[in-house]
Amino acid sequence: MSIAILSNINMDPLKAFLPAEQHYFCPYGQYAQELLDPKSPLNTREFNTLYLHLEGEELVKEILYTLIDAKEAGILIADKLGLVFGGLDQFRKRHPATKFLMTTVVLPPLKFLNYMDVNSQYSFSLLEEDINREIIRFSQTCAQFYVLDWKSVVMSQGWRDTVDEKFWYLGRIKYTRKAFQAMAREMQNIDNAINGKIKKVLVLDLDNTLWGGLAGEDGIAGIKLSEDGPGKAYRDFQQAVKSMSNLGVLLAINSKNNAQDADDILAHHPMMVLGPQDFAACQVNWNSKVDNMKELAAQLNVNLDSFVFIDDDPRERAMVREALPEVFVPEFPPDPAHLKTWFFEEVVYGQFPKVLVTKEDREKTIQYKAHAERLLVSKTMGMDDFLQHLEIQVGVYVNDQRFVKRTVQLMQKTNQFNMTGRQFAQAEIEGFLKGQEMLVFNADYRDRFGYEGIIGTSLVRLKKDSAVIEVLLMSCRVIGKKAEYTFLHHIMGHLKDRGISTVAAEFIPTQKNRVAADFYQNAGFQQVGTKQDSIQWQAEVMRMADALKEKI
Repeated sequence: MSIAILSNINMDPLKAFLPAEQHYFCPYGQYAQELLDPKSPLNTREFNTLYLHLEGEELVKEILYTLIDAKEAGILIADKLGLVFGGLDQFRKRHPATKFLMTTVVLPPLKFLNYMDVNSQYSFSLLEEDINREIIRFSQTCAQFYVLDWKSVVMSQGWRDTVDEKFWYLGRIKYTRKAFQAMAREMQNIDNAINGKIKKVLVLDLDNTLWGGLAGEDGIAGIKLSEDGPGKAYRDFQQAVKSMSNLGVLLAINSKNNAQDADDILAHHPMMVLGPQDFAACQVNWNSKVDNMKELAAQLNVNLDSFVFIDDDPRERAMVREALPEVFVPEFPPDPAHLKTWFFEEVVYGQFPKVLVTKEDREKTIQYKAHAERLLVSKTMGMDDFLQHLEIQVGVYVNDQRFVKRTVQLMQKTNQFNMTGRQFAQAEIEGFLKGQEMLVFNADYRDRFGYEGIIGTSLVRLKKDSAVIEVLLMSCRVIGKKAEYTFLHHIMGHLKDRGISTVAAEFIPTQKNRVAADFYQNAGFQQVGTKQDSIQWQAEVMRMADALKEKI
């Protein structure tokens, strides 16, 4: 990964907190020129990410202490931001694959204004809001542009712990070591969110975790769950947990309990925010929680490295950490009054960061419950009868603008049935839709148990009368139901209609995509060689279009 750092202050101390990768720090005061000049060092290299941090006081220094009226200040700021946004837009056109991170702006607390800041025309608080509103507005119109909320970091950390004027006069360095460390952490966190490097499943204990007390001893009437006191803290925590479902996080239960006692509370306690319908899977028994965690992973068909486990019992946490180090197990707050804040700061922030929520995310729990129902039915009948019973429908869409964000998300998140692991930026996908060289295929899935949404993506590059499959991937939830062969069959049919005679493909092995290793061979492709760490395949389109009918 390579990253370019641009700012109107000296950012060199940030180097100490960034991974040992390729970085470019724009010279102090040169960020605008470097963006605009096509021959600048910034423009003559390729970067994965461009990070622009504008320090507030430097940005508005011409007007900060002059007390000009708000309207005139707004005009000056609009001119400054227009220059910045214009430079970013020109750079984006030259480098469409680069991601952009820009921070919100923070103005210093102007104590000398006293009450004038909120009671007169000299409101720099409102000016700060206006600047940040324009940054956010620009981000929403520019592909691959994301905003890092530096203002919230400063508010959380405190101005005095963020800024040290001594460094400014010594070397044009505005921030403390602690501030640069927080900035690097934020950069890594939002990068994880953009690239889908996040956890997928939140597993929860029940007793003294979702409610106070013990289900088996205190019963439904005795547990702490209410609108007052500690019971209110547990209820607020449940509301925070429930909100994660809307972000596409799967909720699951791993509890040592009598199943009937737990079910009664989940289904019938009047103060429960979470109910049975909110959990994609449950393991409520007296088995080891380590074994239960493995069972949940199998039931959901999700790797354990995508799990977060919350439990109030330090012994249970220690056992899961020891046996399953890939599972993230945070410490638990000793006071339930801190549960909600702890959850957002220590769990959600680092493990479930999000920059995008799709329709499929919001319906994730429903989809995984449907998957569990399919699994249960599959155990009662043979595979052929089971597939016929499902009444599977796979829809395929070509160059459909509606699915651009979902296409990017699938490339970021899909690891198992993913033939190459290649990723393309949203701006690139949008360019493909407008161009003539690349076809973007998407597939959705529906059966008698429910609708799974867009579950497959393929990018096919056209070369006169031949084509190359650059990307082919599908959600692991539908693999094994012949949906992958149906998707490929549709792709071949479309290429056949375009007059394409041959198609090439590639399989690049990873630690996670072994399930896809034999797909091209089973589909009827011929291996034509190897190239470094990949296996090359080729097929005649017309023959494949006909042969795949037998697979579906």
